[in-house]
Amino acid sequence: MKIKAKKIVLPLTVVLILIILVSVILKFSNSDYKFSSEEEISVQNPSYQIDVQNGCGVEDVAFQVVQFLRTKGFDVIDYGNYETTVKESFIIDHIGKPDTARLIARVLGINEDKIVISKSKHYNEFTVVIGLDYIMLKPFKNKGEGSF
Repeated sequence: MKIKAKKIVLPLTVVLILIILVSVILKFSNSDYKFSSEEEISVQNPSYQIDVQNGCGVEDVAFQVVQFLRTKGFDVIDYGNYETTVKESFIIDHIGKPDTARLIARVLGINEDKIVISKSKHYNEFTVVIGLDYIMLKPFKNKGEGSF
C-alpha cells in the first residue's frame, strides 16, 4: 500500500507545483489587457484616457462608440464632434504608446495603419475619430444581434 501511495504522491506534487508556478507567473505579469478570443478583448487596467470624436456627421455615433469602449473596460472621458467630416476612422496617439493604440484599433476594428502619433499636451492620451466608414466598425457590425 505504501508503494502505491508514493507513486501517486510524486505526480500529484509535481502537478500542484506547476499549477502554483503558472498562477504566480500570471498574477505578476504586466499585461493590462485580456485577450480571450478575437472578439472578446477587454482592458483589465484602464489607465489611459480616451476621447471619441464624431467625424462622420451621423448623430449619436460617437456616443455609441463610447458605450462600446466602456463595456470593454476603457476609460472614455469625453466625446463630441470632430472639426470636419472624415472618410476613414483613425486614432490619434498623444503619448506615444503604440501597443495601447493598436489595442484600441483592434477592439474597434480600425486598421492599425490608421494610427497617427502626435505627441502633444492634449487633455487625454488617445483620440478616436469616427469616420464615414463607421458602419464597418465592430460596434456597428453586429448591431442587430444584440446590444453592447
